[in-house]
Amino acid sequence: MRLTKFLFGLSDLCAWMLMTVAVLGVVALLFIGPGPDGVQGAPVSSTRTMLQSALWLLAALGAYLLTRRQPLGVLLALLPAVLAAAQGQIVAATIYAALVLVVFGTPLLLVWLEVRRNR
Repeated sequence: MRLTKFLFGLSDLCAWMLMTVAVLGVVALLFIGPGPDGVQGAPVSSTRTMLQSALWLLAALGAYLLTRRQPLGVLLALLPAVLAAAQGQIVAATIYAALVLVVFGTPLLLVWLEVRRNR
């Protein structure tokens, strides 16, 4: 029980940080502009920027749902890994997905196992 409570505290801290970084990233992307593409003078698609912003907002929503102990939040928090994998950054996507599953999935799994055991 104490381990689960500690893991949920760690999960909440990480979820709030993920939500903050995601929202600040969206604000920076929309108001400052895309980083490497804009610096290199390459044409930047507004559709791509909006889709990336929507994806990060969904990740922020997932982080908020995780603070409310909703398992759907894990799937939404995994969306940046899907984006990284689609961009060819397989190692980064795998590391991010593993961290999300360990940090957010472990306390939810422990609670589920405790409920199943107490039936």
